[in-house]
Amino acid sequence: MKILLILLFPLSLSAQFTYTMDQSIPVEINEKSLLNPWAGGLNSAQVNTMNLNADGVADIVIFDKTSSRILTYLAKDNSYHYAPEYEIYFPTDISTFFVLYDYNCDGKKDIFTFGQIGIFVYRNVTEVGKPPSWKKLSFYTGPGLKSEVLLTQGNSLINLLPGTNDLPHFADMDGDGDMDVLNMKFVSPSQAEYHRNFSVENNHGCDSLELVRQTQTWGGFLECSCGKIAFNGQTCADIGGRVEQTEHTGGKSLLTLDMDNDGDRELIFSEETCQSLYYMRNDGDVNNAVLNSASLFPSAQPVALQLFPAAYLEDVDFDGKADLLSSPNLYLRTDVNTNFKSSVWLYKNTGSAALPNFTFVKNNFLQDDMIDEGDFSSPAFTDIDGDGDQDMFVGKYVTGVFQTSISFYQNIGTAIAPSFKFITDDFTGMARFLYYNIKPQFVDIDKNGIVDLAFVGTSAQNGRTRVYYILSSSATVPLFGGQSIVNFPLVLNASDNATVVDIDRDGNVDILVGTSTGALQYWRNSGTNTFALINDKYLGLGESILRQNPSVAVGDVDHDGREDMIIGDQAGILSLYSDFRSAGSNPEPLKNLIYDSFSQSYTSKNLGGKVRPTIANLFGTDKPEVIVGNSMGGLHVLKNDNGLAYGEEMIIGFYPNPVQQEQALFIMPDRNVTMEIYSVLGKRIGTSVFIPGNQTLQYTLRGISAGVYIARFKAGGKSLAKRFVVL
Repeated sequence: MKILLILLFPLSLSAQFTYTMDQSIPVEINEKSLLNPWAGGLNSAQVNTMNLNADGVADIVIFDKTSSRILTYLAKDNSYHYAPEYEIYFPTDISTFFVLYDYNCDGKKDIFTFGQIGIFVYRNVTEVGKPPSWKKLSFYTGPGLKSEVLLTQGNSLINLLPGTNDLPHFADMDGDGDMDVLNMKFVSPSQAEYHRNFSVENNHGCDSLELVRQTQTWGGFLECSCGKIAFNGQTCADIGGRVEQTEHTGGKSLLTLDMDNDGDRELIFSEETCQSLYYMRNDGDVNNAVLNSASLFPSAQPVALQLFPAAYLEDVDFDGKADLLSSPNLYLRTDVNTNFKSSVWLYKNTGSAALPNFTFVKNNFLQDDMIDEGDFSSPAFTDIDGDGDQDMFVGKYVTGVFQTSISFYQNIGTAIAPSFKFITDDFTGMARFLYYNIKPQFVDIDKNGIVDLAFVGTSAQNGRTRVYYILSSSATVPLFGGQSIVNFPLVLNASDNATVVDIDRDGNVDILVGTSTGALQYWRNSGTNTFALINDKYLGLGESILRQNPSVAVGDVDHDGREDMIIGDQAGILSLYSDFRSAGSNPEPLKNLIYDSFSQSYTSKNLGGKVRPTIANLFGTDKPEVIVGNSMGGLHVLKNDNGLAYGEEMIIGFYPNPVQQEQALFIMPDRNVTMEIYSVLGKRIGTSVFIPGNQTLQYTLRGISAGVYIARFKAGGKSLAKRFVVL
């Protein structure tokens, strides 16, 4: 029996912390109802299509390079619907580039992606009626020897090695039916290599990858620097470009297509320091490409991204013709002016499949139907308007030259049926204070029962990153505007995360800092806003390159009256520590939190890289939701799939009782409530206070004489009274 209990305990524990990715909450921005509000944002989108659900219609699969994440959208009624349930079925080692191409002509697209020593290939082995499935290929190198990366025959059989920031091109370059490869040389990367596939010529059909390097100077062009390209035997010195070409100095992106229906393929090119795409017409033929000039592309309205646009050809408007899409091929923000809020440009093919003509449509394909704040979105919730439901606020990295603010989405629904409407992207007019890298939080700092606004931010004036706060100017609802911004006396690194929370329950807010090294630090407040480092690896979380910049949220997520901790990490994974204050020095977290509908099991999942969780009760059940921001600028809502409708009786955590004068009461309701305090003679003391469900409020009894008092709680037409004693 003891063994049975030991085995069952972890299962029963984890069952309290299980979530589905909820898509049901409506969001309206500028009078438009968003189709995929909770899709999680996009930054550096590598756009591909494949049929995910076997309905014969091509769906969208995106690899976002900044977060190393796959995102999946199902095509339905001539639009695309975010479908996260398919994402888990793609390989976990996809990196740098992600290309879907049916190399073996079986009607199912295969995967080509970057490996540290070459290109990984995954064959699509999906069975009918089942989710996507892949087999990683290996390649024969000799008797008993295999390579895990794609090979080509050069001077010998070698790895086909792209640069670490390149986007090579996979296409049938010679028109024989099998897939060839075009990539930039790894050494002296200003020229393109052409690797011809001889599968058809060797009577293997198109289901083999038998590559032979044909030339290291495909097209005869020499890329010297951004916008400077030499042709016809010219050198870079001849045209005033770079003279030395000795190493791979930056990423390159390649795309070919037949623009003039002459059977050969033109080149669309960009490089890491460019803002534009360059078009090079092929004046040769399929056997001998000749490029003589370069011009901005498309000519009528050229792509103009801040840095390193890459181009993709996919039919995304259901007319049977491939359209042009472009998005920055970046690992991370490298320029403050990079606009990740509108970073997927769409050009419709208004010509034909044989003679394409690309006409600009918009610069925010898919992004215009989701919450996308640019990058590093950081959500927070409070009832700002006193109507009993949770309103939403989102911090972000930057929206201008080293300045940003907080976006405000008002909940125009109810406490059990939320609906958000975008109001402003500059809550409280914070942009004028010149902060960026803002991560907001609502917490009662001065212990008056009303939440205040705390935020991590970096000052554009001195470059320092600190935890700041603004005290509410109202005693009834949170009200900000015109008050001074004060900082706690801690200086952080720019990428650090910090959460203001009373760890030791002494009534003073402490600070947990998630550092760039991966450690979680506990800074204790002595009571005068003086902080001392108590533990530099709280919960045993020391330095870790896998966990860098952990972000913390605290709340009772399993309805047991004890606060839990959720930590988001660099890889986009959430870890949950149940009743963390009692968890010991090195507890094991729960990570398999998200439900997979295909396998009917729970798993961990990359939610967008550098994720920032917060906890809020949005549906009025006994277990709150976890809302997650990420490096992609979007949001996900994780709804507890064990959440139940509230019982008839409210459950209120309320201690200590008795309580000393000027001491804080700790109050944690199981639902959103308002609290009023009365003397035994019925006189109301102070004003009513809103307390969000599953969150602990510290309420300091200032100016109250010793005696007996009654705290009355109201929610949804129900009320509950608690008698307490002040000593």
